[in-house]
Amino acid sequence: GDLTWTERQRTIEVKDRGSILNGHTRKGDEESISISFTAKWTQLLGLAASPSDPLQLYEMLTFADGSTVQSTSAAGEQDTLTFEFTVLDPAGVASERIVFPKVYRETLTMSEDKEANLIAFAGRAFVPQPTVNRL
Repeated sequence: GDLTWTERQRTIEVKDRGSILNGHTRKGDEESISISFTAKWTQLLGLAASPSDPLQLYEMLTFADGSTVQSTSAAGEQDTLTFEFTVLDPAGVASERIVFPKVYRETLTMSEDKEANLIAFAGRAFVPQPTVNRL
């Protein structure tokens, strides 16, 4: 896979009359996580087009009408989802589950190619860091 996320830590520099030498730093506001990944697709619409078809990733990420996908945010807030990724240890002893709650979409890019069609997701998780657990 190509899951990527960035955890940011804001630092406020407090200078003493413009001097760093006599100044100090302090913690800034918490920052949300940026997250991105790509996935292969064969069709964009499934369940929204026909009740007998399976739900497709595009439908889930766009909250498509007829897809039955529900936001994890409260009514009136931006639509969000909880993303859960399992990273398998090749040796089979230390696999991990990474959970990103309240993920909202910033961009969704679809591309068609001879080798594979791709959906590229970029968004943010409204938390300062994901939850990581050993399986």
